[in-house]
Amino acid sequence: MTVVTNYAMGIDIGGTTVKSVAVTPAGDILERRNSTTAHESVASLVDEVRGIVAACEAARGPAATVGISSPGLAARDGRSIAWMMGRMEAVMGLDWTVRLGRRETVPVLNDAHAALLGEVWCGAAAGARDAVLLTLGTGVGGAILCDGRLLQGQLGRAGHLGHLS
Repeated sequence: MTVVTNYAMGIDIGGTTVKSVAVTPAGDILERRNSTTAHESVASLVDEVRGIVAACEAARGPAATVGISSPGLAARDGRSIAWMMGRMEAVMGLDWTVRLGRRETVPVLNDAHAALLGEVWCGAAAGARDAVLLTLGTGVGGAILCDGRLLQGQLGRAGHLGHLS
């Protein structure tokens, strides 16, 4: 086992894949994993995510933090996806802190919001205070950073470009 004392894990639960990455505080990638999503139940989704975390921690030691991203509107408390009707209802209401048995809170973000924050941290928009991101994948999404703050709005819908008509 190669113990890395300070790393974070990010897990993206998508419509067709579950992707994970382990990174250092500087953004150096330690590990990436992708798997095809074919979840017939909430239990199978939770088991897959637990397995991803367990495999990474078995190889590297405990992660300092684990975060989850997924399509849909994140709950106000940032612990689950509050709304994703019609496509990925299995993610709705899953409190990942409880499901993964973590002591520290597992933050949950909309996938496009998480992607934009990653780009601002150490990607194409590194250091930007204002940025817009449009995601085109299984679905359409987006996020807006304005004056260094992620726009979420009163209902949590601000910046969700894929939900605009």
